[in-house]
Amino acid sequence: MGAVDLAGPAESFGAFLDRWLPKATILKELPPTTVREHKRTVEKIIKPALGEVELRRLDAGMLNDLYVSLRIRDRPLSASSVRRVHAVISAALTQAVKEDKLANNPADRATPPSVRQAPKVAPSPEDVQAMIATADQDGHPDMATFIALAAVTGARRGELCGLRWGDVDFDRATLTIERSVAVVSGRRVTKGTKTHAGRVLALDPFGEEVLRRQRARHEDRATDLGVELTDDTPVLTYNLERPISPDTVTHYVRKIATKAGVDTHLHGLRHFAAAQMIGGGHDVRTVAGRLGHRDAADFLGKALTASE
Repeated sequence: MGAVDLAGPAESFGAFLDRWLPKATILKELPPTTVREHKRTVEKIIKPALGEVELRRLDAGMLNDLYVSLRIRDRPLSASSVRRVHAVISAALTQAVKEDKLANNPADRATPPSVRQAPKVAPSPEDVQAMIATADQDGHPDMATFIALAAVTGARRGELCGLRWGDVDFDRATLTIERSVAVVSGRRVTKGTKTHAGRVLALDPFGEEVLRRQRARHEDRATDLGVELTDDTPVLTYNLERPISPDTVTHYVRKIATKAGVDTHLHGLRHFAAAQMIGGGHDVRTVAGRLGHRDAADFLGKALTASE
């Protein structure tokens, strides 16, 4: 392989980032939420610090200086947040190497801060029951339904918000997950699942009963509003038209957990589902598939940590 010709016109790192992200969005099929976070990271953090640096003069020392500055400023970023900045920089510079803009990737030689992750402890069945009961008592049956479905299916928040009544088959006691709802620039958008693949989940008696009660509530609402439920009506909705926002459920689950005296958050319900299935004797590949996780090997470590 010949040497890379770097004698062409100079380009700043900022200018390259402006070209890189739109291409990466299309070529990598990045989900809207990822694009939004990448844009924010580029505009708010990377370009103000390194945007004027000539791309081919960027080195590991400059990156390390940025990472240190982000940790010691007045409002310091966490180690995990700095590592996300590093990930964006590394992805952009990897593309620069592929396009022969750089001979090698300086991010490979940089040293982002390490992250010490505390063990994730899944909530107990009693914790989940307390959260569902508290949501009901709080006058939010839709949120009680969300919490119950999250605990039963382990589905992601956007996937649950994307459920429609046409996805529910009461005869076969199954639930089909084939889309997800995200919030982009303040607007709800519907997209495919994270793995771009749908999946059909068997419902246990509890999950089926939760959905039957939700359906009955929707039928009562539809009668009051003088409308009809259709297969496209969201399962989780306040007005029988628009799905509940994923950001809303994240905020509410945190709030209701605190009110119920449970130390957990939304993702803890996904850990709960994994821990319950593994504890029930299901193999890791089956559990990973049910939760929509593409890599069973990578999922294993996370699932075992959650079940401790």
